[in-house]
Amino acid sequence: MKNTKYAVIFMLKLLVSVGLLTYFVTRIDIEQFFRTLASADFSYIAVALVIYLLTQVMSALRWTVLTRPLGIRTPFKELITYYFIGMFFNLFAPGTVGGDVSRVYYLAKGQESDHKKPFSLTAVHATASVVMDRVIGMVALIWVGAAGLLLFPEYDIPRAIRYLTLLLASGFLIAGLLMPLLRRVLPGDGYPLVVKLRLILTSYREGWRVILQAITLSLIVHLIQAWMHVIMGWALHVSVPLSFCLIVYPLVGTFAALPISLNGLGLREGGYIFLLGLIGIDSEKGIAFGLLLFLIVALDSLIGGILFLIKRSPKPSAAVREAKI
Repeated sequence: MKNTKYAVIFMLKLLVSVGLLTYFVTRIDIEQFFRTLASADFSYIAVALVIYLLTQVMSALRWTVLTRPLGIRTPFKELITYYFIGMFFNLFAPGTVGGDVSRVYYLAKGQESDHKKPFSLTAVHATASVVMDRVIGMVALIWVGAAGLLLFPEYDIPRAIRYLTLLLASGFLIAGLLMPLLRRVLPGDGYPLVVKLRLILTSYREGWRVILQAITLSLIVHLIQAWMHVIMGWALHVSVPLSFCLIVYPLVGTFAALPISLNGLGLREGGYIFLLGLIGIDSEKGIAFGLLLFLIVALDSLIGGILFLIKRSPKPSAAVREAKI
């Protein structure tokens, strides 16, 4: 029953993505679209591929920082492996196992084997670290978008989008400031999950510098990825100002994160078509922009697939023991 539910959700998301892409493709000059792709400068795309890979390494470092106040001491080289495996599952899993779930599983399982802690306890801590990593990454992304809208008001962004972004940014700031209050109102005993949540909030309160470090890393990652959009513009022979990329990248990233399509496919391209159109870039280049960015993410995520296969393979020592038996 549960597998059927996941399969239905996956098919619905796939239907949304295919439907959106079909809608966009039928409303552009398909010959011009293919000419745009054929004329793309793939040397710039290769540069963007490397840049995105480096930002994911930095994101894995952010996650590492967030695990430390929870008592997790898994080495960075292992965490970066788990992070890339999560990237792979986010893109290629058929909906039954998400990237965040795989990160929780590997991290908790590693803690169980290394430190002999109860799996349920390490799973809660692992989940908390992944959730904090996701939340801080998204909050920083929205803050970058809000800052771009405030610093560069000359771009004709629709008022509804502008106000919603600023409202979200303000809401996240207020929620962060109220977090210590939540820790105080949660009971010290009662439901085990509530108790564990209170302990986790206490851990992050005592290690508050970790939150600042994670936010700083997130801002750096998002600024680099905004600059990567400039490079993608060069690849398609269009000029996309960095000031505009500080707006378009967070807005499209937030929109594509809505859980109604397959990995944002279709939503992402629609966002670029609309927003790049505001500065005079045609729809053919807009959809090519989104698809090439998705290709970059997919290619870098294949590294996680390779690491996943390596982890599934038995270690040489284990293989020798099995052969002797």
